[in-house]
Amino acid sequence: MMISPQAYVDELENETYEKLIKERDKLIRDVRYFEKHREEIMNNDTERICPSPDVVYQMNLEYLGALCMQISKKFNEKYEQEDEE
Repeated sequence: MMISPQAYVDELENETYEKLIKERDKLIRDVRYFEKHREEIMNNDTERICPSPDVVYQMNLEYLGALCMQISKKFNEKYEQEDEE
């Protein structure tokens, strides 16, 4: 079962800016892998996989969008604090 993009970001809310960057990079790797190997992945026996690889791909894209917003927020928090000191 996949969670909503908001729930995904909520789970990462207290993480550092650096940890969010690592999570973003992982999502990008997963998205690129699916895009590069889509035919092979979808031709495998995917009927028994739930959620299906294409649903995981689509959710990863949604997670990535939500995560980028969280990264932007953390970036502002981190560097605004540094600028005020």
